[in-house]
Amino acid sequence: MKKICIVASKYSKYYEDIINMLIDGANEAISNHKKKFKINIIFVPGVFEIPYVISKNLKKFDAFIALGCV
Repeated sequence: MKKICIVASKYSKYYEDIINMLIDGANEAISNHKKKFKINIIFVPGVFEIPYVISKNLKKFDAFIALGCV
């Protein structure tokens, strides 16, 4: 089973609704795929932390989805 990591900047109070909708959309798109995936979500404080978290987890996951709102 392939592992997908969603990295999302959720701790911003200003864009919390937008990020929640983006996460829901990503989960829906993945679940509509024929293959089954294991999905992990990592929340970071802001968009600038997304590349750092992805670079630190490159060997743990098969794919990444980066979600943020600026």
